[in-house]
Amino acid sequence: MFERLDLSELSVEQVAPLEALFESSWSDTWRELAISHYITLLSAPGSETVPKGQLARLAVELTMGIAQDLGGTQPYIPAGAAVMTSARTRRVIELLQRGRSYREVGTTVGLTPSRVRNIERAWRQEQLSLSQGRLDL
Repeated sequence: MFERLDLSELSVEQVAPLEALFESSWSDTWRELAISHYITLLSAPGSETVPKGQLARLAVELTMGIAQDLGGTQPYIPAGAAVMTSARTRRVIELLQRGRSYREVGTTVGLTPSRVRNIERAWRQEQLSLSQGRLDL
């Protein structure tokens, strides 16, 4: 896999082609999925030769595909040990530990408060797993 950009590394101008395609009826989840797809596409080798608008449209199409395939379900996407590999995730945890609210953290790093809570939950679960160790049964 290639080195993937983090949302915190992108400028407003870089994300603008994607945000221009968002429908007002889109949920936060759809927006987050589209942003994730877009970041991956921007990070892919050779992406600098593809117009950003085309990458944004592809990200939207990928999001619509997930909505069609998994819509109405709540799939679990495990984070595991990789949860802290993202610079943005580290920043979320750092800000939460400083006492910032979910809304403040979300605004600072470009996420919804719901996504900030999910990141914190995954991080806490990882910390609990590390502190408990494993029992041989």
